[in-house]
Amino acid sequence: MMALDVLSTRRWLPLTREVAGVGEDPGRSIDGDSVRREDLVTSLLAMTLVAGLFLDGWNHLNLQGGALGSFFTIWHALLYTGFTATASWIVTRNPHLYRRACRPKPYFHIVCGIPLRYPLAVVGLALAAVGMVGDIGWHTAFGAERGVARVIAPFHLLLFAGAAGLVSAPFRSGWYAPDHYPSAPSFRTIFPPLLSLALVSSVAAFMFQWFSVFLDWAPPAQAGQLNVTAGRFLAGADESESVARVVVTNLILMSPLFLALRRWRLPFGSAALLFGFVALSMDSLSGFAYGARVIATVFAGLVADAVLYWLDPGPGQTLGYRVVAGLTPLTLWTAYFLVLKVGGSGDWPLDLWLGTTGLAAICGVLLSYVAIPPAVPARCRTADLEEGES
Repeated sequence: MMALDVLSTRRWLPLTREVAGVGEDPGRSIDGDSVRREDLVTSLLAMTLVAGLFLDGWNHLNLQGGALGSFFTIWHALLYTGFTATASWIVTRNPHLYRRACRPKPYFHIVCGIPLRYPLAVVGLALAAVGMVGDIGWHTAFGAERGVARVIAPFHLLLFAGAAGLVSAPFRSGWYAPDHYPSAPSFRTIFPPLLSLALVSSVAAFMFQWFSVFLDWAPPAQAGQLNVTAGRFLAGADESESVARVVVTNLILMSPLFLALRRWRLPFGSAALLFGFVALSMDSLSGFAYGARVIATVFAGLVADAVLYWLDPGPGQTLGYRVVAGLTPLTLWTAYFLVLKVGGSGDWPLDLWLGTTGLAAICGVLLSYVAIPPAVPARCRTADLEEGES
């Protein structure tokens, strides 16, 4: 998918000159509302696909005890319906591929010489098709998977990659459309790609569901069933797993936020939407049993929104990004551990939860440097240009 992005990073105006028909004005204005409406429809259809994925996940965890189950079941109906609807919509956005009388629109992206409306989604369709056929063959040859393998079996990863390509299409569309998605958009303007980003983040969280703080996978054995040595090992492993859940969930929440911040100055409410959508999606796998944790996550998103609104970071003012990257995890995991304490669902030693919260904050700050690195000094850029010309 990254290679595909590299091939299709040409901006809209050069692309317009390449695919505009004879007699058309390449510089004519494009209706931004129609582009955003199209992206919104794509995001809403993709939401049915993701809803079907999580409904199926709930079925496996709560009704089948973690077993894989049949490929053809009523619990897959919404998943298949969402996939079919989204795929059909994606294909019909490219009528020039199957109707000679149609020409591609000026804002399509050229990939390997072919103009496409949603190139990443087209690749996602191909990956999903291979994953479906391969998964049937795998189950026939090796049987059904259980436990973590049920989620990350080889062809399941292809299915997840295909789904991610489909649901991320509006986000990618907005990324490469500065005329219709400006760098400082309103919430209404940014909503289609923001919803798409929340959907693909939820798919990523689903893939790491056994490392999520919004879902408790049952351990394979209870400490009381083991000897003393094994019981101590299990206790240590459980402590390590609990810290890993926080760190992984922290990265899954913070990564999409900073990806969006690299492209846009997000309006207030964006971080809360991203955090809340992912948290609520994961909580659905347990039948919404951890609503307080979801509320704590939304609260952390609102804190991030408030800091972004107050500091207004940008290309020349990156300190604000570091503050958000450190303060948001501190708020999120402090609220999370308070929820555990009040609810009596966790017995974390003070030093462990303080250290885990600090570790999450450090990871957030480091992530911000990867996503939005410090500006290169002007003298260095000048020296590079002079070296290239010599």
